[in-house]
Amino acid sequence: MKKAVIRRLLSTLSLDYILFFYSETMFWARWRPEDTPSGFVMTWLIYSVLAFFVLLMVNRFEVGDVYSVFLVGAVFGWLVEGVVVQTVYTDFPFGIVWTPLAWHALISVLAGAYLARKALGEWDGKKAALFFIFLGIFWGFWASYWKLEDGYAVGIWDFAIYTFLSTLLLVAAYAVLNSSSPWGFEPRRLEVGAFTAVLLFFGIFTFLAVPFSVLVLPPLIGLALYALRRLRGENFFSSYGRIKGSRYFMPLLMPTFAILVYAPLRDLWFDVNVPVALVTSGIALMLLFGAVYRALKGCSS
Repeated sequence: MKKAVIRRLLSTLSLDYILFFYSETMFWARWRPEDTPSGFVMTWLIYSVLAFFVLLMVNRFEVGDVYSVFLVGAVFGWLVEGVVVQTVYTDFPFGIVWTPLAWHALISVLAGAYLARKALGEWDGKKAALFFIFLGIFWGFWASYWKLEDGYAVGIWDFAIYTFLSTLLLVAAYAVLNSSSPWGFEPRRLEVGAFTAVLLFFGIFTFLAVPFSVLVLPPLIGLALYALRRLRGENFFSSYGRIKGSRYFMPLLMPTFAILVYAPLRDLWFDVNVPVALVTSGIALMLLFGAVYRALKGCSS
């Protein structure tokens, strides 16, 4: 029993950092003046609650293909931006898509938790390397945007330290998640109740701040969960444990290429956020509609 609890804890905390990395570290792409060690720990702990439910959904609904993984990501994204914080409602209805679907679902869960695992454990070396190189190019391209918000461009050396240190932690998180055998994640009722209570705590404050949120988020999450029930397949965690040790360092291609892209773009001032938001939102909507369509048709892959 104790071993099972420890295994679930390791699975939760390691997936927690993976989601935190892609949702926060890659998104903000630099140290901000308001960042503090205590703030980092608090955000990481909040993501652990969300990681718990991602693990629970993947195992309960036998999530194992692109569409079902994206739906799990959609629930994750809506919980982040619609319960923990209220950005879904600040630019409604576009806030439903950017960033919950276009970043959290598409990049954090689909790319960071699902496709990255396939790259590490299943794809051939060239394909896997190209995957992480692409993520690095995207990271460097996106990072060049923030000078428009800050009024200054982060130095290349600072950006290099930021990207490499955070990615080294990501390498460790992938290794721990893989070794903790997240397949068969079956927490006890007390655990589910405790994590649900934390979400409800945030949900109450969200409702008090944005009363109409109760008309937005529950139907969206309900639709995603209904579709997940219809898209049952093979649990993608079932293939864990098949990663060669040397493969774990492939994610370091991300900071390498992020720096190579960021360096020449550092002093170019253009609205990177517009094309990124439009492209990722378009892809996210296609995946969402595709997943719901497949669920309603009663087919799965």
